[in-house]
Amino acid sequence: MALPNISSELLRTFIAVVEQDGFIKAADLLNKTQSTVSQQVKKLEQEIGVGLFSTLGRKRILTNEGEMLLGYARRMLALQDDAIASLRVSDMSGELRLGVSQGMSEGLLPMLLADFCRSNPAVRFSVETDFSLDLNARFERGEYDLILTLSMDRGEGKGELLGVESLAWIGAEGWQWSGSRELPLAMYTGKCQFRRYSVKALERKGIPWRLMYTTSSHQGLMAAVKSGLAITARPQSAVVDGTELLGDRLGLPALPEVYSWLRYKPELEEGRLLADKFKASALRAV
Repeated sequence: MALPNISSELLRTFIAVVEQDGFIKAADLLNKTQSTVSQQVKKLEQEIGVGLFSTLGRKRILTNEGEMLLGYARRMLALQDDAIASLRVSDMSGELRLGVSQGMSEGLLPMLLADFCRSNPAVRFSVETDFSLDLNARFERGEYDLILTLSMDRGEGKGELLGVESLAWIGAEGWQWSGSRELPLAMYTGKCQFRRYSVKALERKGIPWRLMYTTSSHQGLMAAVKSGLAITARPQSAVVDGTELLGDRLGLPALPEVYSWLRYKPELEEGRLLADKFKASALRAV
């Protein structure tokens, strides 16, 4: 019996579902429909003859076979990418200093940077996350070669517009709030724009609130939300399996748009190439 020849596309889809914690976010990341992602995972299961996910309550978790395949899939694709990159290595060298808004440091960004590094191994990177206001100030002082920032007002953004998305209230699936108690919030620390604008929206509508969970980690923030401890305000694309948009159902106030911006030094060739990669992607806040 011939062994199946597993396509790299199916493996990449499988890895995306795991790393993005669900089919919804994976579909968004891969620029595919959710049904296409589901069909590709099902096709992968059929080709290898084992189930990769099982159901636990409302969640889908990896089976033992899924855990095993995940490790192999990552190594297989990394080896494939390295092989291709070794044949296409550029002679570009230099150093790039990147500043990234906290709200853009997750999702697609690490994958884009890793891909750029493989194709340009002689280019050295240093990446820092910070709040957008500070990033813009430091870019203007010459401390960064390229920055990715966010604004809640299009007129306040600086650089080239990458995208726009609605800010939304996100909580655990089925999360309930009667309105008779303070609305529990999970938010980033310090100068987070999402935190500032969402609190203002609640206060304008006279909704009592309290900050229950504060963190600088996106994973920590979403874990608190998925557990039902509190809700948060993030761009709509931050919705993952186990969470849902709550604004309409709970009668919470509308929130503004989130604008993603790119600034870079055009005189640096490596900076221009990386900027083009960002502009061609679906890079945005999470």
